[in-house]
Amino acid sequence: MRRRPGQPGRRNDDEMTRMPKYTIGIVSQLLNLPPQVLRRYEEAGLLEPARQSGKNRLYSDYDISILEEIVELSNEGINANGIRYILQMRQEIYILRRQVTEARENQDGTPPSTDR
Repeated sequence: MRRRPGQPGRRNDDEMTRMPKYTIGIVSQLLNLPPQVLRRYEEAGLLEPARQSGKNRLYSDYDISILEEIVELSNEGINANGIRYILQMRQEIYILRRQVTEARENQDGTPPSTDR
């Protein structure tokens, strides 16, 4: 069943993905990283988890996916500045692809092909 606009209490997939729900201890276990590494990534400006009452960090599923990318890039020897630049570029590419898809849909009224 699809969500109707204005229906309170229900959230779309993007909202659920970005909802902060995991503490630093849980994320540390999930990613097999010490909490200090997660704090260091935050200090380097690579991500910004939500804060619960201004203290405890809370990570969303989206944050965890970003952390997985950060770990992968870091393991390849890329420094924090390089990782930040790569993450920004990936986000810009995602936005541009979404805009192109919307423009194509608006142009001819048919959904775009999934071929790349």
